[in-house]
Amino acid sequence: MGLQRWLLPFFALLLRSCALGLRQRARALAVRGGARSETSHTAHLNYQEPHPTLATGRYIDREDEGDVVDTVSPQPVEMRDARQLDEPATLERMGFCLEKHPTAVRDFRDDKAVGEIYYEEVRELVKQTSGASRVFVFDSTIRETGVKNLNAAAGGAAAPVPRVHCDYTHEGAPRRLRQLGERGIFSHLKKRQMTTEEVDALAAGRYAFINVWRSIDKENAVARSPLAVCDEASVDPDEKFKYELRFPDRTGETYSLRHSEKHKWYWYPAMSHDECLVFKCFDKRKDSTRFTFHTAFDDPSTTEASPPRQSIEVRTIAFFDDQG
Repeated sequence: MGLQRWLLPFFALLLRSCALGLRQRARALAVRGGARSETSHTAHLNYQEPHPTLATGRYIDREDEGDVVDTVSPQPVEMRDARQLDEPATLERMGFCLEKHPTAVRDFRDDKAVGEIYYEEVRELVKQTSGASRVFVFDSTIRETGVKNLNAAAGGAAAPVPRVHCDYTHEGAPRRLRQLGERGIFSHLKKRQMTTEEVDALAAGRYAFINVWRSIDKENAVARSPLAVCDEASVDPDEKFKYELRFPDRTGETYSLRHSEKHKWYWYPAMSHDECLVFKCFDKRKDSTRFTFHTAFDDPSTTEASPPRQSIEVRTIAFFDDQG
């Protein structure tokens, strides 16, 4: 009986994992495009190198004190068409996936609709793609080509980020979770703000920061400044280094990346309004994909007639029943 009590939870977890893998493959196959004459092309991505004496980063909403640098070095890379992968990408295998996920939101400039409708859609999408039991949505940003500021003002849009980066670091992700817990995490199960003890209990287990990116242009496929993602298996951990975001009240940390010819970059051509690119920015579980580097880039097929890019990215924390 003792052995049975130990085996039953193990097999239940195994079956859940197998079912998740089958669902991910089925959804990925559903959004795979038809045959293309070219499966890759050369693109130039903005990498960075750490400065020998100064921190890398930038000041946000405060005066620049001149003690950080933020220079990039464009490097040629092979940009692969992720729609043509023989085995469609999944969060666990490559750190990203493409999902067909229509939305009921009519106007993404309507903050109320985004908060009440889209955030719930995103919660369910992240649960489906990751296997998480709970998902907390804490932030979103609309980005448009033509906008210059990388950080959106209240009610406005921000520019796409044309720099290779990952949104969190080993130290920055746990710190951000603590900050959000202090600010208040609303439990949709309990219909109230979670207590500090409840947030600490979630933090003790496995959690992951997962982003969801979609075009908000209903009429046109993405044809300008698309988003590229890097297969984490092609990144050497020693190539990552910290990038500081110095706000008036805190300093955030992201990762920048040294260039390597071994990096494997992917993009999904002509993403539609009904498609979402889901990718991890941090996972507490060390034997999983953890840091998906990404960047906007200039697609060589873009022309003067290509419509501007309009997109929304939503940031979430996914909590899992298994321990990290």
